Amino acid sequence: MSETKKAAAPAVLDGDEYVDYMAPLLPGGKQKDIFGAVNGETFCVKRGTPVKIKRKFLEALNNAAAQQYAAYQTMSDIRKQGDKPAGNM
Repeated sequence: MSETKKAAAPAVLDGDEYVDYMAPLLPGGKQKDIFGAVNGETFCVKRGTPVKIKRKFLEALNNAAAQQYAAYQTMSDIRKQGDKPAGNM
């Protein structure tokens, strides 16, 4: 008799495992919560409070931070050019 082995279903789907995260506080008085969505699943994180979020949400937050930094760098480079057209970067 041949035995058929089935692969065990993963306990947690890729990106669904929980990780620790704490959103940084904003300078100034008002602290806005962070709201986001990944593939139709939403999340909300209160700033300054340690929480557990799914890894896919952390990846989305890290991607957003990297995008914001890249935009800041581009604006900084444009300002350094002075009166030159932005197309000549």
